[in-house]
Amino acid sequence: MKEEYKDFIGIFEESVPVELCEEFVRCYELSKKNETIIDVSKENEIGATDMMDRRTRKDEVAFVTPTFSTIFPPPPVLEYFKILKECFQLYLKRYSIEFDGILYNDVFKIHKVRKSEGFHGWHYEKSSSQNLERFITYMTYLEVPEKGGETEFLHQSLRMKPVVGKTLLWPAGFTHMHRGNPPLVGEKMYITGWFHASKINHEHFES
Repeated sequence: MKEEYKDFIGIFEESVPVELCEEFVRCYELSKKNETIIDVSKENEIGATDMMDRRTRKDEVAFVTPTFSTIFPPPPVLEYFKILKECFQLYLKRYSIEFDGILYNDVFKIHKVRKSEGFHGWHYEKSSSQNLERFITYMTYLEVPEKGGETEFLHQSLRMKPVVGKTLLWPAGFTHMHRGNPPLVGEKMYITGWFHASKINHEHFES
């Protein structure tokens, strides 16, 4: 794995093996074919919803957690989380980040973006009162277009080229406003999620 850091953006090239990325893609496409992906754009039986306005976002979204998934067959979550944890620990060490509390990662999403589609508005990950516990954002590219599809950061003036197996980590706050540029040739699939900072004192709760 190759590490690089730019303006508090951690760039981890070759972090996730190509074979593992392909397994995620295979699980997603098979679930799509067999109609075993739960539509999270409306009320559903697992209670997972995507609150994004579908008029501004044009892509497919599936929620994944260690305990349930909106796609079947489920992807290799635990193997991915092991790699993600390593990237996260390297990021914390690089910026000397200490947190006196519980950090957890209980859900992520898989996005499928076709040519010219996606969500291209500038945004950050703590922009609503429901998302204030988001601490660090992560993204891993599973499938990339031949052209386009960059992840662009506004205030850092950076465009990240999508590469299969590359993972990005960055702060969830307004300093890292970003957007996804549309694929121009081909399609893009990626994982995105957050490390959350819990407001619960677990030690007191357990006692």
